Amino acid sequence: MTTPLTPHAPAASADSPIPGTPPPPPPSLTPTSAALVAEACSKSGVLWIRPAGSSRHHLAWHVWHDDAAYVVYGVDEQMLPLVSGSVEVVVPSKDRGGRLVTFAAQADIVPARSPEWEAAATALAAARLNTRDAPTQRDRWASGTLVTRLTPLYVSASGAGDDRSGAGAVRAPEDGAVTVTRHQPWHFRGRAGTWRARRAARSPRA
Repeated sequence: MTTPLTPHAPAASADSPIPGTPPPPPPSLTPTSAALVAEACSKSGVLWIRPAGSSRHHLAWHVWHDDAAYVVYGVDEQMLPLVSGSVEVVVPSKDRGGRLVTFAAQADIVPARSPEWEAAATALAAARLNTRDAPTQRDRWASGTLVTRLTPLYVSASGAGDDRSGAGAVRAPEDGAVTVTRHQPWHFRGRAGTWRARRAARSPRA
């Protein structure tokens, strides 16, 4: 009489949780990692942000304020998808463009005109370049933009270096659309890439 074989479950690996035991705690932001994120974000004026479920990173200017990165986007500002919930943030080097640190963050939209929003708006306004409507900027931000706080949760990769090192060779993601605004500054002989600019470039200067 042949006894049928009973399939066995795969052997548990050393990393597999033991049945009945609680799951391991999520990664946390250590004081060393917090200092690294703060230094990197303070030195770099831009971030690459990838919302949860998205395959694209989006370039955004930001300001580091009160232990978090803040971004403003919307009407007449940089154009970003809704930044909310879990996001991945890559901080590039200001000088070489290589990755300084990658961290997971909790993105929360700050209620307009709240005390936190007012403080963040002050910090963002100080870092905003080429402001055209300084007297009414806050009103425009309150009615037509979103201010989002990116609170670091944990560091997933880090390490600055030169191009010969593994960390230094990692470049900021380039798979997403570059941040743009609805307004572009005027340029002499036209904006680059337009037919007027190309024609002006071929014409001898007076």
